[in-house]
Amino acid sequence: MTYARARLLLGISGVGSAVLIATALFAFEIPARLLSNAGAQPFGEAIASLVLVLLLGVAAFFPFDVLGGAIIVRERTPVPVFLARWVRGVAVQLVVWTASAATLMAAARLGGTAVTFGAFIVLQFALAALRAPMMRVIASFNAVPKTDRLRELAGRAGIAADRIDVFASTDEGFVGGWSGIAPRRLVLPARWLELTDEALVATLQRRRIIAESGAHLRGVLGAITWNALGFVVVLAMSGAHLGTAAGILTLAAGMTLWAFLGVLVLPTPSRAAVHAVDVAAAREVGAAVMRDSIERLDRWQDDEPERSAGVETIFHPVPSRFSREANLTAAPERGGVNAYHAHHVARHALWLGWATLSPISRAVHCNVGRTPLWAMLPGD
Repeated sequence: MTYARARLLLGISGVGSAVLIATALFAFEIPARLLSNAGAQPFGEAIASLVLVLLLGVAAFFPFDVLGGAIIVRERTPVPVFLARWVRGVAVQLVVWTASAATLMAAARLGGTAVTFGAFIVLQFALAALRAPMMRVIASFNAVPKTDRLRELAGRAGIAADRIDVFASTDEGFVGGWSGIAPRRLVLPARWLELTDEALVATLQRRRIIAESGAHLRGVLGAITWNALGFVVVLAMSGAHLGTAAGILTLAAGMTLWAFLGVLVLPTPSRAAVHAVDVAAAREVGAAVMRDSIERLDRWQDDEPERSAGVETIFHPVPSRFSREANLTAAPERGGVNAYHAHHVARHALWLGWATLSPISRAVHCNVGRTPLWAMLPGD
């Protein structure tokens, strides 16, 4: 079994477990049996009881995190080091979950459904805007000074070097990306400085195109829209009162199921955006250079050059290396980035899912157990 396939099976197991638990909670109205369904319950007591249930969920998923972060990895770390990283990441997520729950519960008690929906949208925008800072809170990253070489190559790619922040990560799957809602700061992995000049320029060209074409913004807004739609659907189906601890847990269960639907549906438009950006960049740097950069970066991630159509369609928002290379061969017959391409809408939705208290955002195969990848998931 390959490394990539082992991680895929781990992700299927983790996500499948989350879905089964969420289905039971939602279908059998278990939250109302575990927690208070009374709006008169003291606010602090309601939040405290909810946190206890969340801690049980963290404990339940600990085996998957161990497998994904300490065992099924290319570079193993000592157990104490892994545990320290895991505790830090989980603690930050619990704080975000608790803050989100408290915000939604307070909004529901003070203003009803419309105000609660507005608060949820604000939480989504806040997470999108704070993605890079949160990345550094969740896990340890070392800032790396920008070299003269990087400044020169960034200029060749059309990106001002002052907009780039370089970080070294312990995880080889870290690829960085644009931070914020409108792309203002570009997070670049220090390891990418090992690329040849041509390959690094090509990757920077791709990032510039993602920003200037609006693909990043559409990905973020598309993810917010997707999660907002799920929020409305879950409330309509469950009738949950978010001013209660039971109501918040019901929302978390329902949004976990919605996130699972997103894991199945959103990779398709995400792959289309990756292909479109590849084509647009290849027109500037040449198809051969693009193929070289794609091959080098793929080896640092899954190192799975080919996948079956079914596996790729369902589980992978980033096309395989062979698929991307084949698309470049057909590039003259295809367009570049258009107004419908939303870059990484699938993975933006997972990060923003932290506001829904859903565990699926860190149970998927690409980042389970790997805290440096929880905010900025692996990509192209």
